[in-house]
Amino acid sequence: MLTPVLLLPALFTPAHAEQEPPAFAAPNVPTVGPTGEGNPPEVPVELSDSHGGPCSTDPDDPRLINETAPTFTAYVRDRDSAPGAAQKVKTEFAWSVSGSQAGSVESPATDVAAWPSGSFQSAEASDLPEGELIAYSARAHDGISWSDRSPECYLRVNTSRPEQGPAVDSADYPADAIAHGSPGRPGEFTFTNNGVETAKEYYYGFNDDSCTIKATPSTPGGSVTVTLTPGREGPNWIYARTVDAFGNSSDCVLSYSFLVAPISNPILHLGFDEGQGNRAADIIDPDRGATLSDGVDWVRGRIGTTVNPHTNPQPRMTGTAVHTSGHTDGDPGPYDEIDTSHLPVDTSGTFSVSVWVKLDRADAHHVAVAQEGTRQSAFHLGYQSDTGRWVFKMSPEDEHWGGSRSWAEAESSRPAEVGVWTHLLGTFDSRTGGLTLYVDGVEQGEAAHTGEWNAAGPLTVGRDPSQGVGDHYWPGAIDDIRVWDRMVHHQPLSDRELENEIWRLANRPVAPEGRWTLDEYDGTQVVDSTDHGLDATLHGDPSSAWNFAENDVTASPGVRLGGDGEHIETSEPALRTDRSFSVAAWVRLDESALGRDAVTVSQSGEHQSAFQLGYGGSNGKWTFRFSPGDEPTTGDEEWSGVHSTALARSGEWTHLVGVYDHTRKEMVLYINGIEEARASVDHAWQAEGGLRIGGARLQGGNGYHWTGDIDDVHVYQGVLSERDMDRVYMGEFPNIQI
Repeated sequence: MLTPVLLLPALFTPAHAEQEPPAFAAPNVPTVGPTGEGNPPEVPVELSDSHGGPCSTDPDDPRLINETAPTFTAYVRDRDSAPGAAQKVKTEFAWSVSGSQAGSVESPATDVAAWPSGSFQSAEASDLPEGELIAYSARAHDGISWSDRSPECYLRVNTSRPEQGPAVDSADYPADAIAHGSPGRPGEFTFTNNGVETAKEYYYGFNDDSCTIKATPSTPGGSVTVTLTPGREGPNWIYARTVDAFGNSSDCVLSYSFLVAPISNPILHLGFDEGQGNRAADIIDPDRGATLSDGVDWVRGRIGTTVNPHTNPQPRMTGTAVHTSGHTDGDPGPYDEIDTSHLPVDTSGTFSVSVWVKLDRADAHHVAVAQEGTRQSAFHLGYQSDTGRWVFKMSPEDEHWGGSRSWAEAESSRPAEVGVWTHLLGTFDSRTGGLTLYVDGVEQGEAAHTGEWNAAGPLTVGRDPSQGVGDHYWPGAIDDIRVWDRMVHHQPLSDRELENEIWRLANRPVAPEGRWTLDEYDGTQVVDSTDHGLDATLHGDPSSAWNFAENDVTASPGVRLGGDGEHIETSEPALRTDRSFSVAAWVRLDESALGRDAVTVSQSGEHQSAFQLGYGGSNGKWTFRFSPGDEPTTGDEEWSGVHSTALARSGEWTHLVGVYDHTRKEMVLYINGIEEARASVDHAWQAEGGLRIGGARLQGGNGYHWTGDIDDVHVYQGVLSERDMDRVYMGEFPNIQI
């Protein structure tokens, strides 16, 4: 006799497991007690097997399963089961092959729910034959009488696994040992059955052997094409397996390999570094570019170029941007305009667009970059006035406002800030229809876009050609526009790199905001040698500050500060301390300063410095710290900081670099070019006071004054790379192009 089993196998869940029991109307019959002498159980319904599939009553279309010992389940009811006096019932499942009885199994007799509800009962069959048409049915027994038997359900069993997975091919990324495409550029890949004519599903993994992503052909054994976007250059792999109609799977094996070319350049790149004239060249193709109307000004930019030190004895980082005045309601114009003469990207396909912006005012919708259609732009990247946030949005059709479909809009999670250089990046993935906005390298909102169309007009800068007429003019500066015909990727592009492309766009190259070489020989004016022109003032005695500190590493002079309130400070802030920045300085600490806090560089708020780079007297180590806010009083436990691993040594020139990475919300300390420590910091804030050399703002007063020597202080917006730090260490600007 077969032994009934009630528990279901862990890997299979019947279709009813996550459903409510079927609803039945209570029949109009006399109520009978639970003695079992009144009514037999009802005919079982809701038959299923442990694969979770419903009963098939068509012998020409049986259920296909891949186990010879499935668990059968049915829903049973008994009119004699009442609240407080449940009726015990068991269910028998019997099966036949070619019309002949082949076996049966019974569930245990258990209480069923009170009428008109019921309960599911299950039992495990065994030794079902493979390849045969099997019919099974169920009936219930209350200890006295059997119900009628249910209609037959049909199934067929096959446990043989496919010997091979699918074949994969791609015209976009052929397996020909030649590098194609680019990281971030999608391609189509077609899966075929590779001899498994009953293939129902293909499962694959892209550069991993998990084989968990499902691709379903429209008909069994058919092919299916998926779009994949490589995230790395060099070899890429597709692992895949085939699942047949019975549910049997082949092994997950390497099915396709191909080579991806190195990351591709943008198809348009307006650097706006000309600084004069009415034309900005496309760095990718200098014969193309943008035309500037008479009202467009040139201003200091966020991204710049480097002057060759062979033609300029003092190398300087320089860079310009364009500035447009925008418009206000009622302003008749004319308005500033920047137009390109060519179509940069197919907006019906995958693309990305980025720009650095600085908004003067936020009084209307303002568009930094758009691509022109006949009546509408395909996309806007800029500012949305009704929400006060940055936005990347796409139109569903080239029609006037008020169409039948809404724009897809991805907005920033926080309000836009006026007067702050901000990096905006919008990406559109035509494979998924998803558009995403990134602000300063941090992913913001997402939206789903339908109705892709290709804008027939050129890229426009600082306005939107809405309804065929210019509108939404930009008031402020615009710098470094880039457009790609691919996704800008959020994964490292190769095993050799740690940073992804989105991070690099927001954090590199760095922009110099001040450099004080501190090689003055008299007076109190301390010159800024960058194009920022932020000169500082020595608060101390020039006769003891200059001509005494000689840096024997860089062979350059510095300043000597004697503590007791002496410091150097600018009249206005040098940095946005709530954005990515880097600070570097050569220091030599006097032995008399050991044991008490001393700050090399800071930037002042009203009550506190936003950051401090220097020496911690409590532990005797170099330190980089952030205050929690500009409050009159804060305890040391509220600050965030990192420290060097070794003790600071007095009387020895040491190079300190502090980096705040706004995208990753991290602070990093480097000593002599070597990373010492990094930690999370989530409370960076903007200090509106001057940059201070040799002290800090502390609880509304001045403190932590430096006793010793300081040389060659650099401050940058952005994150210095290791190569950058090597140049700064040697007293040069980073990224100098020779």
